[in-house]
Parts: sequence; structure tokens; C-alpha cells
Amino acid sequence: MTAARATQRRCATALLAALVAFAAGAAAQPDATPSPSATPISSASPASPSPLPSGGLPLPPVSSPVATYGPIPLATQTPAPVTLAAASYIVPLGHIARIPVVSPPSGILTLTLSDPNVASAVFNGIDRTIDATGLHPGTAALTASDQYGQTATVSITVQPYAGRAASSTQVTITGDPASADFVAEMAAQAALRVAYPVQGATVAAPSIGVADAHTLEADNTTVVHVPVSMTGAGLYPYAQTVAVSVVNLAQPHVDPKFLLVSDFPETITEDGTLFYADVNYDEPARLLYYHYADRGAPLRRVTVKVQNNGLVSSLIQLTAGIAGPDPNVLAVGHASTLRFLKQEANDEGQIFEIPPHATLNVIEQLLPPVSLVSGLMAVRVVEGDGVRIAVVVQDASDSPVEPISDTLLSSVVHHSRGVYEVPDFSYDEAYTVGDDPTVLHIGKLPLPNLVQGEVLGGDYGVKQSATVTLLNTGDADANVGMWLQPRGGRATATFIIDGDLVEMKATDPGRFALVRTFPVPAHGFRRVEIVTMPEGGSSYPVNVLFSSNAPN
Repeated sequence: MTAARATQRRCATALLAALVAFAAGAAAQPDATPSPSATPISSASPASPSPLPSGGLPLPPVSSPVATYGPIPLATQTPAPVTLAAASYIVPLGHIARIPVVSPPSGILTLTLSDPNVASAVFNGIDRTIDATGLHPGTAALTASDQYGQTATVSITVQPYAGRAASSTQVTITGDPASADFVAEMAAQAALRVAYPVQGATVAAPSIGVADAHTLEADNTTVVHVPVSMTGAGLYPYAQTVAVSVVNLAQPHVDPKFLLVSDFPETITEDGTLFYADVNYDEPARLLYYHYADRGAPLRRVTVKVQNNGLVSSLIQLTAGIAGPDPNVLAVGHASTLRFLKQEANDEGQIFEIPPHATLNVIEQLLPPVSLVSGLMAVRVVEGDGVRIAVVVQDASDSPVEPISDTLLSSVVHHSRGVYEVPDFSYDEAYTVGDDPTVLHIGKLPLPNLVQGEVLGGDYGVKQSATVTLLNTGDADANVGMWLQPRGGRATATFIIDGDLVEMKATDPGRFALVRTFPVPAHGFRRVEIVTMPEGGSSYPVNVLFSSNAPN
């Protein structure tokens, strides 16, 4: 035991000597620095001498701290911010909007929505996008967060579509041939019939957007494409290109036997039936309507309905010039007459099939306050039983599919309404250069009513044709002028002169407006073919003069 203790004391003495030598060396080198590859992670504070194990000698205090070293941590990096491609998105109800994540380029994003009922969202870590699906109309805030707590917020607004439309439809027309403009117009109307806007939406299918329309010969078929759009407040815009198959069915030109007029009540004050009459296979007719809504009136709809009370389907041909709504009464009457005369000259029309015991709306026009609508159309039964045609006015919010009522609206202010015979007048006149003017009086013969009602003054809706032979007995070439002179009030006019369409703007009563000049050779003649029609809203009758001298 004594030998063991001696051995312990010798070891302690040696250890003490080593520590003293180390301390002395450290004190002799105060500028020593640690290796650059080491970083101090902790340091010892001065401490009291610690006793050795039992029987040992106490250690002297250490005056210099002893540093220990460990590995260097990675340098701190600033994470990329969370950035989305836009601050807001509009998502169609039931559809997905894909939102690109601009930053960070990697890592997972956590998504939260302020209202999960409005939309749902899924993060795609591979292609760095967020798919937001519209669940219910409304707006919700979508927040994307990364692992560092950074966020970005995007507003998600879910809107229902403004409507829908079929991708294709067809229409049967007539024309000899049908012009490109008419093909585009009929295709656009057909596309509108398969467009279904929601409440509050506006639908548009402008014929000018039909880029592939072209002249179509009789008994030919083509397909054109109509761009349809629907918009509205709080609604997601809808767009569809409707492929319309257009068939040109050859039909003979048939003149009407009767003129049907709906101009009473002229100013609409209530809803109901304005006019109705029957059109049979062997009794084609021309329909004219002209109606106005005064200030403060509700938004209404004027509809032309065709009803088939027979046992088999009926095919009808409709050649129509429609205008309005517009507050300019002269412009509406002028536009409808011009369009009708232009289409009738080429036998351009549309074929409608009316199933048995069915009613079809062939024309629909909105009638807002302080506005006027007008229509001029030829109606002919091509095949099947006769039909009833009616002009009906109703509140714009009501269903447009109601049948025709037999009860007619009335008013204390009387205008023409009824059935009139002899809807066409023809003139054969001549003028010799140097003589007094030759005058055509357009709209001077009142037509008797075949049913109870007012006579038709001004011959509105009555086509008037004239052949005027211009004679020059002189030795020099001469010019003969054609002049328009309103007699009682301002008037517009439309003429088809030798196949050319000529329109005259409003002319004051008593003034002479030059329509066209015709050169006539010396010792020769020239024959001029003219077609015209008194125009609604204008004051007829008017004079049409032919003279080689300007009238005073």
C-alpha cells in the first residue's frame, strides 16, 4: 500500500511539473493566435483551484483562459421572396385559373384561403404554379407561404359565365344571288338564336365579324363562322365562334296582294297585341309596323310572331328591313325602307319552318323610352297551311314565347292599322329637254282599309315604280336632273335607279334636293327605271321632278 501511494505521488508530481511548464510557455507567447481553420466555440472563465483526489496536491491557479475550437457553420443566406405572377385573378365558375409562381424557384409553398367556399387552390411544386378552382361566386384572398414565413397574397374573384352558345347551327335563305353582306347578316342572326345569355348579360354577334362570308348563288350551300360574345357586370365574359351552315334555296319572285299595317297605337302605353292578320299560300302580304315609346315608359320588347294553327308544318319566306330602337324617327323609317328595298331587289329573304300548332318569333326588338322601332317585310307561305302573323309588345322581362292574343290594344289618337289592297303603284312618264318639269307625286293616294280602321295616308309601305323616258330633240347633248321636293314636312327618301341604290337624307319642305343627273344625247333619248317607297317618320307625299333646268 505504501509503494502504491509513493507511485501516485510521483505521478502527481510529474503532472504538476508538466502543467507548470505549459503555463510558463503560454505566458511567454502572448501573441499566439488560433489557426484560421478553427473558431472558438467556448472559453473557460477564471476558476478557483480544484482539489486533487484524496492525498494529492492542490493545483496552482491558471491565469490565462484556455480556448477550445470547433467546425465553422455555413454562412447565413437570405431566402428568395414569395412572388406570384399577378395580384388578382378572375376565375370562371367551375373552372381553373393557373397562377405562375415567380419566386422562390424551389421549395414548398403552403396555401391558405380567406373563404374556402369561394375557391380551392393546389400548389404544383414541379411546374411552380398554383391551380385555383372557382367553386362559388365571390372573392377570396389566397395566401402562399414558404418555410421561412414569407408570404404573397393574390385576390381570387369567381364569376359565372355571361352565357353560353351552341358551336354550330344552320339557316336557310333566298337570294338571286344572296350578297356577301346578306349571308353574313343572316348567319349572325342564326348565331344569336343559339346564344343563351344569363340575366344581366348582353350578347353580340356583329355581321361585320363574319370574315368568310361571300356571295352565294341559288341552290348552293356554304359554312361561315360567326364570333359571338356575351358580357355583363359581375359576369365572366363568354366567347364562342358559331359555325353556321347557310343554304340558299331558290324561290320565284312573287308580288304581295295585301299590305298589313301596324301603326296604332303608335305610342305604346301598355302591353298586348298591336296587330294580327292571316297570310295564306295564294295571298302573300307585306307588313309594315312603326311604334314609339314615350319618356318614362318601361323597357319593352316588340315581337313579330308567326302562328301555325294547321295540322302540318308551314314554310314561310320573310324578306325584312328592320331598324331601331332609335330616338331619330326619320332615321328609323329611312333605314328600314332602305334595307327592305335593297333585299327585295335581290329576292333576299329567310325561310322559317313553323311546326303545326306552334308559334315562332321571327323578329324581336327592344323598345326603350324615347325610342322608335320600325319593320318592313314581305311574308309568303312557301309550303303548307296559311299562318297568322302578329305584332306584339310586352315588358322586356316577360317571357317572349307567349301565344298571340286576339284582343287588340287601342288609343284615343288614331293612326293606320289594318289590311290594304293594291300595295304597288306603277308610272310611265316622259320628259323632253327644255319643257316644263315632269312631276311624279309619291304618296298622294290614300288607300281604303279592308277591315275596320283608318285609311292609309301617305302610302307608307307601298312600293312605287316608274319608267321615265328622257327625250332630247336638240342638236346638243343635254343633262336632265332628278329632284326631290317634300311637300308638307321634312322627308327622307330611298331610290333604286337603274339598279343602283340612292339614299336621300332629310330635306326640308319646299326645298329641292338633286338626286341624280342623266346625260341625254342630241336627237336621242334615255329610259330611266326608278323604284321608291314612302318612308315611315317622314312627311309624305313628296314630288319627284325631272327637268333640264334647276327648279326655283
